[in-house]
Amino acid sequence: MKYLYFILSICWILSCSDRELSPTESNPKVEVNQPPSPVKFTIDSISHNGAHLSWEAASDPESDELSYSIELDGKLVLERAKDRTYKFQNLDELTTYSGKIIVTDAHKNTTSTSFSFQTKKFYLTFVKNYLFPGATLTSGAPYNILKLSDGNYLVGGYVSAGTYFYIVFLMKTDYYGNIIWKKNYDIAGESSPFTFIMKEIQGEIILAASYTVAKLNLDGIQKWEKRITTYDNGYGDSTINSFATDADHNIYIVGTLADTTDESAEMGMITKLTPDGQLIWEKKYTSYITETGNKTMYLRFMDIDIKGDQIYILGDIDVSGMDTNSNMVKQVFYFLKTDTDGRSLSEKAYNHHNNLSHKILRRKNGNYLLSSQQSIVEIDQSGNEVWAKTYYAVTQMYSMFYSFKETASGDLVFVGKEDKLGVYFRTDNRGNMLYKKYYNSLPNYAAGIDVVLEDDQSYRIAFAFGRYYSFNLWYDEIMLVKTDTEGNYK
Repeated sequence: MKYLYFILSICWILSCSDRELSPTESNPKVEVNQPPSPVKFTIDSISHNGAHLSWEAASDPESDELSYSIELDGKLVLERAKDRTYKFQNLDELTTYSGKIIVTDAHKNTTSTSFSFQTKKFYLTFVKNYLFPGATLTSGAPYNILKLSDGNYLVGGYVSAGTYFYIVFLMKTDYYGNIIWKKNYDIAGESSPFTFIMKEIQGEIILAASYTVAKLNLDGIQKWEKRITTYDNGYGDSTINSFATDADHNIYIVGTLADTTDESAEMGMITKLTPDGQLIWEKKYTSYITETGNKTMYLRFMDIDIKGDQIYILGDIDVSGMDTNSNMVKQVFYFLKTDTDGRSLSEKAYNHHNNLSHKILRRKNGNYLLSSQQSIVEIDQSGNEVWAKTYYAVTQMYSMFYSFKETASGDLVFVGKEDKLGVYFRTDNRGNMLYKKYYNSLPNYAAGIDVVLEDDQSYRIAFAFGRYYSFNLWYDEIMLVKTDTEGNYK
């Protein structure tokens, strides 16, 4: 009996040893902690020496607490932080950087998201305000800014020298906007409104202000002064508006001569001076290209360009042909071509551009841009209109542009104002808006007056700036704004 029991026990043991274990019995299931998700990121505020990185929160399958680290070009710059932003600083300009956002969970599982960006070119930017020469709290305005051949900059315009009396000022600054000198000159603003324009010609400054033309060296020392007495005829609207020089450095001055006792209320005038300011000749102009064929009552010469032996003048003309008692005045763009002796070669009125003229600019393609302070038209070398744009309606009394320049690429940059805000905008080569920027310092007011396009295509803008002191009381300052190529100054 014992023997039989022993045999049965052995058989049972052998049968058990041959049975396979189930997977569950041989490998109990172990929970594996999963890594966090990648992140979505944004890189903005990229400058010449910095950038801003931000990212959305990562998710974790087990809802572990997460931390974030940042690598830049293989170097750990942020470790195990909870914040989801980082500001890169002290970078090099025009350099491509690569990095990773590393997300780490509580079990030290990590997930990396790669990023890259390139820093921008460095551009000097600033906003600087200056008091006028003389009195600290006064009124005045800059009219022009020039980049000089010595690498510095000259701002010019008018400053108050007493009640209702204004004189010319000049201020010279270096590249960084530091004042080199500023001076007032005994050249009065006699016309209404005041007019002022200056240019550098052969290393010297020629300026025209109301009735006076003067020449100075680059240190602001006056060499001569010539008062064009024909304009001083008792009518405030009589004034010099612009000038240009020919290949022999003779000076051609254009302006408007007002005289209600004459058959014409306003006439255009050209005055030719030698390089040292001596009178060569002076001529007055009127026109009969009116809708009635009668002599126009109003003809103004506003700007001038000289190309070879021909003079090109932008003005405006009343083409209604009515007398001064009529309310039907229709002032339009007028384009006159003469030789260097002032003999008229051709004239044309652009009747559908009902505007007072302002500036002329010869383009790199040889065409001309004719502008008011609200609109602009391009004409080809035969005088035919190519395109036209209006930026401000005549009814927008406090919105206008004062100056415009052509960039190396053929785009146009305008500076002006919209109510109390300074404005500057860039268009393509046919005047279509690319962007518009504002300088807003309310309750102060600002107006963009003139602009220099730097060699690197950044802007240096001269603003008239009114600083608010008390109720309905402002004092004027000069303001220079240096921007990058996109008009940013911060």
